[in-house]
Amino acid sequence: MKQVQLLSLELTNFKGIKSFKLEANGGNVKVFGDNAKGKTTLFDGFVWLLFDKDSQNKKDFAIKTLTAAGEEMHNLEHTVEGVFLIDGIQTTFKKIYKEKWTKKRGGAIKEFTGHTTECEVDGVPLNKTEYNKKIEGIVDEEVFKLLTSPTYFNEQLDWKKRRALLLEIAGDVSDEEVIDSKKELAKLNDFLSGKSIEDMKKIIASGKKKINEELEKIPVRIDEINKMTPELTINVEEFKAQVTQLETEIDELKTQKLNVQNGAAVLEKKKQLQEIEMQLADLKRNYEADAKQEVYKLQARVQECQGNLQIVQSKLQQAQSQKQFHENEFKRIQGDIERHGNWKQKLTNDWYQVDGQTFQYEDKCECPTCKQSLPIEQVEAARNEALAQFNENKSSKLAEISQQGKAVAAQIEQLKESLTKTQFEMDSLEIGIDSIRADLTQKQRELEKAQQQLEKAQNSVPDVMQSEEYKSLIAQKESIQGEIEQLEQSAYEVAYDIDKNINDLVAKKQSINAQLAQLANIEANQKRVAELEAQQQQLAEEYEKLEQQTFLIEEFVRTKVDMLNERINSKFKYARFKLFDVQVNGGLAETCETLFNGVPYGSGLNNAAKINVGLDIINTLAEHHGLTAPIFIDNAEAVTKFIDTNSQLISLVVSEKDKQLRVETDPIELKEAI
Repeated sequence: MKQVQLLSLELTNFKGIKSFKLEANGGNVKVFGDNAKGKTTLFDGFVWLLFDKDSQNKKDFAIKTLTAAGEEMHNLEHTVEGVFLIDGIQTTFKKIYKEKWTKKRGGAIKEFTGHTTECEVDGVPLNKTEYNKKIEGIVDEEVFKLLTSPTYFNEQLDWKKRRALLLEIAGDVSDEEVIDSKKELAKLNDFLSGKSIEDMKKIIASGKKKINEELEKIPVRIDEINKMTPELTINVEEFKAQVTQLETEIDELKTQKLNVQNGAAVLEKKKQLQEIEMQLADLKRNYEADAKQEVYKLQARVQECQGNLQIVQSKLQQAQSQKQFHENEFKRIQGDIERHGNWKQKLTNDWYQVDGQTFQYEDKCECPTCKQSLPIEQVEAARNEALAQFNENKSSKLAEISQQGKAVAAQIEQLKESLTKTQFEMDSLEIGIDSIRADLTQKQRELEKAQQQLEKAQNSVPDVMQSEEYKSLIAQKESIQGEIEQLEQSAYEVAYDIDKNINDLVAKKQSINAQLAQLANIEANQKRVAELEAQQQQLAEEYEKLEQQTFLIEEFVRTKVDMLNERINSKFKYARFKLFDVQVNGGLAETCETLFNGVPYGSGLNNAAKINVGLDIINTLAEHHGLTAPIFIDNAEAVTKFIDTNSQLISLVVSEKDKQLRVETDPIELKEAI
């Protein structure tokens, strides 16, 4: 196992400590001191030396020493130097934070222009990148913080990361392992079919919801059908026999009527009339045949010209529509360019407004509760923090406005390109429209010419109705029609009586058929009710099947939780972990809460228990990562005895009598445990 031990830690002008050297020599030490005497500052210096942050994982914190008036002391070097024993090899890390003073061109006095950090490893100067790589070669930052602070895991690490780390240490439990652990869970394989438990839960929930929706609808549908179904009792076979008898009587009456209407004399006259009409048609066809051929040809020509004209008109309409579309697009793009220009100008104004903002801060030099004067270093730290926040916000706003301004400028250029392209397309369409209009004029002339030719041909066709032969055939036709009317008049009265009898029989037949149709509707409704009841039973069975699957999945989840808790908790001596919360609906939600003797870390656990539980977690993490590192224990006075650990312990103890930091390298161990 890789071992990192702290031999010494020396702070100079760091966070108010003018000079202090902690001689640990790789062993356990206790540092005693009253409140605000620099115990936590030792831990801050230790973390800053390695990772540029304080013990609370903050990167921006006050390093510089302050005057009694709360002002920063200038021209001081703020130094932290640590000597480590890493797997038996001594290595010295040193970091110096100091001011930069620059003489500007033409000036005689140097001006303060910022800060710089110098780094050394074993006395060799390195830049920040090289220095950080040296640190990374020893240990990962996140792992080191987990191994050096008993509170980091529970108080600074997100619960999801804590949970992932525990699963990494203990190993997750696969679905197959859970199913194999209980015989009754084997049935899960019958319906999972390669799906995950979570996906199957969603499928089952969706299925149950759909079934419930259908089950709620079925009683309503059955009730509606029953309300719409009347009570009707008839003899179906007797009614069908009556319909057959009525149809027979109606057919007989229709035959009688046809015989009356189609008397022999009437049939003969109608045959003569048909022959005369055929003679008239032949006469007209032969009389106009030659002239009509030319008319038909010219009619076809007129239709062709009309079709050509419509095609050109359609092209013109389409081109004009396209031109109108591009004109509208041209106006829209112009409007977009104007709006983007206004937006860009607004962003420019916003940039100058933000850039012109100056830092305004009112120092609060007394406690708002007790009205006592606050420490100067605390007042200055608050001011520095506010200034840093102001500068960061201002830079962020300026960068955001600049980025938006560039984006808007790029959009304006794109819009201008689109405007030029649209103008080109409008010009091209205008040229095309002129060409189509010329073609349209030509097609209109061709149509007018064809129409004139057709009209002339139609006027030249001879009128067959003026011939003597046509007039003679018309006279014969009219004479025969008169004779047919006289013959039919006598049969009209008989046919009228037959129609009346037929109508009476048809009405009776329709009445019987209406009752038969009503009965068929009742039977269909009864069949539909039976189908709905069967569907209701089937849905209930399907729901019961889903309920059984739900029970199996819930049993699976409970089993997996038990197995997972057992596997993870077996890795720790004192700490226990709650990885799931039982919800109101009986489901489980992921969580990660540390417990000691059933008491949650975040509520009810005293400081001593929190520290020892943290040490227990560090022991397991050290074993997992194969690394031990110095552990800084703040507020160590709360613990009378620490649990066993292979790591070096640096205890920071509050001692009111110690107005200067005091170090004990051989602490007395008391017998009382947590």
